[in-house]
Order: sequence, then C-alpha cells, then structure tokens
Amino acid sequence: MNKNVHQDLSYSGFCQTCNKTHSLPSEKAIAYCYDLMAQLRAHCSIALFDQKENTDLRLTTANLYSSQGGEMFGILVCEDANGNEVILRAFSSTHNGLWNIEGWVPHLVSENDFMQIVEKGNLKIHPLTNLIQTLEKNSDDWKLKVEERKSVSRKIHAELFELYEVTNFKKEKRSLADAFTNKNGIPNGTGDCCAPKLLNYAAINNLKPISIAEFYWGRTSPSGDKIEGKFYSSCTDKCQPLLGFMMCGIKDL
Repeated sequence: MNKNVHQDLSYSGFCQTCNKTHSLPSEKAIAYCYDLMAQLRAHCSIALFDQKENTDLRLTTANLYSSQGGEMFGILVCEDANGNEVILRAFSSTHNGLWNIEGWVPHLVSENDFMQIVEKGNLKIHPLTNLIQTLEKNSDDWKLKVEERKSVSRKIHAELFELYEVTNFKKEKRSLADAFTNKNGIPNGTGDCCAPKLLNYAAINNLKPISIAEFYWGRTSPSGDKIEGKFYSSCTDKCQPLLGFMMCGIKDL
C-alpha cells in the first residue's frame, strides 16, 4: 500500500469544550479496510460469521448495486485495557432494512423507539400530503397546508434527534444538539454514519481508538462522487461537527 495515496484523508473535528481540534490517523485502519473489501467481494454479503450457513438474504450486498445505491463502511482500530488490538466495523445508516447485525457496531438509538416516532409522525404527515395533492398548487390553502406539513416534519425530526446521545472518551454524554458544533441546524441522518457509531461504541466499551478509515461500496452514486473501493474523509455536514466532542479525551487514555 502506498502510504501517500490516502494522505489527504481527514477524520477530525473541533471540540468546543477544550477549544482543540481532535483527529485520528487512517493508515492502520486502511489495511483492515482492504481485508473487508476482499470479504465483501468474495462473499457478496456483510455477514462476518458463519458465511456458508447464514441464510438471511437481507445480508447480501446485491442491493448496493440497485437503484438504492451503495453505502459507506468504516473500520476503527482500537486497543483494550491490556493493549490488545480490537477491530470495530460499521456500516452507515441501515443495511437493507437491518439496523443491527452481528459483528458490526450497533446503531446509536433503539430501532423500536425510532420507528415508533416515525410511525406516529406518518399519521400526521400522510393525511396532509394527501390533502395537499387535492388542492390547487400555489393557492392560499395549498401554501398553508405545505407550511403545516413542514412544521410537523420539523417536530418529528426534533423528536428523533432527542433519541441520540453520544459519549466521548472522558465519559461525558451529550445530545446531538449539545454536541453538534454547527448551529445552522442538524442534517437528517446525523449520527448514523460510520464514524459516530464506531467512536461511540469504543467510548462506551473502554477502548482506545488508534486509527479510523471509511470507504464506499456498491453502485457509483448518481453524481459520481462516490466510487466503490474509494476512501473518503468524514463528511463535513454531519460528522465533523460531532467528532470534536466525540474524540475528546482519546489522548489522555
């Protein structure tokens, strides 16, 4: 592996608590990412255990080449209290409808709690959508109901964000709203990417992060900015505003 190929990768964030930018290198994790890519290519599945016996078709990677598109995968290399190396793996958001899969770090929130809020919200959103479709576009009533739907949607997203709690390596816990440094609003999907999942799991389980890397797998994105097997830095809109707080305390371990 050419050490200079991935030197432009950045996994970092500014911490408002200590006024420092925290970061992790990627080189060591990249080597394990290549191993994971080889496994994905060979098995066409994200099942990491009992490959031959696992019959859950939802674990296939075939969906990543459909119109649904690919997803990000990440690896965090850690050390436990005895200095043993521990490899953590994550996939972004959900895989083919699955939230938590053996061998991968869990989602930050409970699927049941999340879906309860979504289903409750749909009872309000769907009737408004149906009503809007019957109204004359850009009429006063149409505009009124469109704004009402936006208001309901914002409240639902706020409820969902309240479910998320992130932990750093000083054992401090914060909600997304308190940990997020960009005050222009929290984008949908924040907290569901690989890096927050990996770091949160490591912090809760007393593991010291050493190296992190993320790559894309599946059909090239419509815009062409995501290509299978290519590594990407942590996203600037959803992850970097969280990573400063989440990485705080690593150097003190």
